[in-house]
Amino acid sequence: MNRGLFKIWQILILLDSIQNSMEIKYKFTMEDERIFTACRDEPPEILDINGLFDISQNTFHMNESGVTISGNATVIWDIQPSDRVQLAFGILYFDRGTWQPTTLNLMFKDFCKVLFDKNQLWYDSYPKHIINSPEIKEKCFRVKGAKMILETYSVDFIFSSGFPLKDGRYAFRFRFTAFDKEEMKRPSEGCFEIKGDFNKLHN
Repeated sequence: MNRGLFKIWQILILLDSIQNSMEIKYKFTMEDERIFTACRDEPPEILDINGLFDISQNTFHMNESGVTISGNATVIWDIQPSDRVQLAFGILYFDRGTWQPTTLNLMFKDFCKVLFDKNQLWYDSYPKHIINSPEIKEKCFRVKGAKMILETYSVDFIFSSGFPLKDGRYAFRFRFTAFDKEEMKRPSEGCFEIKGDFNKLHN
């Protein structure tokens, strides 16, 4: 191998090992066994989790290891199968009695394309456990009546970050917006949050 190329490989391997060593792992412990709460300070027309999905056939049970989920959820969001679904994801921190935005914000222009992406933050916590995944890959959240059948599993959320986070109370905010074929925004938007505590894991 060319010596210059070999040195480049050495540098890349070193940088990768430094990045991995600098990443800090956190455990997120949910505060509510029902998991989802409505977004705060939103107008009444913004749907919460119960306006997007019928989760009455889901069961949630909290114990020392986390929340165990089973059952199924049915899409009731009234949009069209050809719509593009956009997800705006953000993390908020509870500080001195108020929720403060953080710099951890992501926008997914076509959420349905990445719903089952194993590299995404949410994969291990939900899509991985959808039994009828081929059907949901096709329908996503765009087809009213689509049913997501879940295996029984416990949510164990471990988050790795290259940026240090304060231990404390956080909220994950998920805002879903649909656009038609003409890229016109649908009037029906959904927003929900998952609240809990981040705690640093010590090696």
